[in-house]
Amino acid sequence: MTALRNARALIFDFDGTLVQSNNIKWRGFEVAFADFPERLPEIMAYCRGQHHTMRTDKFRYVYEHILRLPYTAEVEHQLHVRFAAATTQAIINAEEVRGSSAFLRRIPERYETGLLSSTPHEVLLDILGRRGIREYFGVIQGAPVNKASWLGTFRRERALSAEQTIFFGDTADDMRSAQVAGCTFVGVGEPDVFAAAQYAIEDFRNIDLTHA
Repeated sequence: MTALRNARALIFDFDGTLVQSNNIKWRGFEVAFADFPERLPEIMAYCRGQHHTMRTDKFRYVYEHILRLPYTAEVEHQLHVRFAAATTQAIINAEEVRGSSAFLRRIPERYETGLLSSTPHEVLLDILGRRGIREYFGVIQGAPVNKASWLGTFRRERALSAEQTIFFGDTADDMRSAQVAGCTFVGVGEPDVFAAAQYAIEDFRNIDLTHA
């Protein structure tokens, strides 16, 4: 992939980019709000439409603006417990995006590597550790985080150009974050999502790093 030739830093989203976990996350919201089956279509439409909004913010919005119910500390705790029970172990066991772990192992040492995710930071560290891939990332950042701001700060602090900073992601929100931050974006997954992207890959198989 020609984008890698000038790159010095490779940053990766997690869910849907390295691991096939997006559907697990959607199921987590269904479980969290299982007490409101008649409102689930509206709730899920909101959650799916706010892909990179932190789950705590999603929980609050659903309770206050869709269900019109008080969002108390007890409610918040219960929702997080339900969501974690439905997702954490499942994500640890989930299939990887094809070729992702092999690609991470092959990245030359001259690249700085990072992981940027909307998953709560401590949960993310636990999942990465238990999947055995935490060691591949020099810097890791989970939620709370604004991806565009974080990417922009990362690039400026290292005096990297757009061509030198690549962000791999699987959503249009990831692409917009890279654009705002002045980074090169590589879309991973369904090509239709990234029609406007310069670079897109189905998965991480067959990426040549020998001349990167």
